[in-house]
Amino acid sequence: MAKQLMLKNPVSSAVAKPDRNISRPGIRGGTKRTANTVLVISLLFFLAPWVSAALFGFTVPDNTFSLNPLLSTLDNPKALPAIIDTLLLTAGSTLLMLVLLVPTVVFLNLKAPGLAKIAEVLSVLPLVVPAVALVSGVSEFYRAVAPSFINSMWSLVPLYVILSMPLCYRAIDAGVKALDLKTLFSASTSLGAHTFRTLWDIVIPNLRVAMLSAALLCVTMCLGEYAMAALLLHYTFPVFMVEVSGAEPRGIAALSFITTVITWLLLVAISALSRDRKSATN
Repeated sequence: MAKQLMLKNPVSSAVAKPDRNISRPGIRGGTKRTANTVLVISLLFFLAPWVSAALFGFTVPDNTFSLNPLLSTLDNPKALPAIIDTLLLTAGSTLLMLVLLVPTVVFLNLKAPGLAKIAEVLSVLPLVVPAVALVSGVSEFYRAVAPSFINSMWSLVPLYVILSMPLCYRAIDAGVKALDLKTLFSASTSLGAHTFRTLWDIVIPNLRVAMLSAALLCVTMCLGEYAMAALLLHYTFPVFMVEVSGAEPRGIAALSFITTVITWLLLVAISALSRDRKSATN
């Protein structure tokens, strides 16, 4: 009897194991099909408006490909000044955002982790405050402190930095938290380097990908922000697109498509840089 039980147990266990293994390919196949379905739906959701804008912007009424709508829109005398001003505002806003946020986030994570949590919560406020209310408050501040500054297009730079802060702060904060700041600063100090030298030569090179991601977010916001520029009566690229859209809808669709392509190319470049950095580290 004992020998029979010993013989039965291996057989029963051997028979039971294939039953569990048989169900796994079905589960994996169902999961893969669900993931593929979600991917296809997401691609259609994001690409359909993009492709539609390209088809509408680069065709003429007889459905032939043409650059005439785009060229006629760019021939507008207001187009080039609006594009140049927007690029200058984008460069100034991105530079100011990095100069303000990078040292602040590093200091908070290194010296005041308790305040870092409060700062993370406060950085979300620009998403809560409406653009009209923000512009109204800033206008009163400018009139009291620097009345002539409100007439300059550079008055939009602090507003753009504030608007991009919620996303840019998190991008830089994620990069900072991936570093062992205490070890980096302690080792650098033991070698005789001061704080600024450590920040410039060690911390910032390790934050390159995070800073590029934050810069891309700031650039995207500056290229698409309309409300504040219109309320402050500054003529930027988004204001130009809204103004001309009624007379040149195809040209504006083509410009929107090109702007989206540039943004995607920047995102791909940052992703490639991040992968190269990870592979070099490994």
